[in-house]
Amino acid sequence: LPNDSTGYAMSAQVKNPMPPLVTKDSLEAARLFNINCAICHGAGAQGNGPLSTSGKIGAIANLTLPIYVAMADGTMYHSLQHGKNNMGSYAPQLSRQQRWQIIQYIRTLQPKAESAKGAVITAPKADSAVAKK
Repeated sequence: LPNDSTGYAMSAQVKNPMPPLVTKDSLEAARLFNINCAICHGAGAQGNGPLSTSGKIGAIANLTLPIYVAMADGTMYHSLQHGKNNMGSYAPQLSRQQRWQIIQYIRTLQPKAESAKGAVITAPKADSAVAKK
């Protein structure tokens, strides 16, 4: 799909072609997430990784929020393939299979869609030390 708003919208129709992860693949997916994603998104995908909490990079997605729980796998893949907002493309670092595995792993970190429906999204509080600068 193209790297534009049309391709991003179309990506919602793309299904994850990978079979469910088994133990060996789950461990590999977790390893890949920890190496490539946790630095920003945190080990639990809550947007609280070391780069996020350093204050040097903002607007890192908390992938456990309802908007990401409801996001189609294909849309998440499009973001990994082409990059989205502050996040660059991971296509050079990760194979197609690895990108799909990471998406499956992220799904294991997210609350189930049922419990996410009632969750309230609140804006992060501004850090007064950062706001004064």
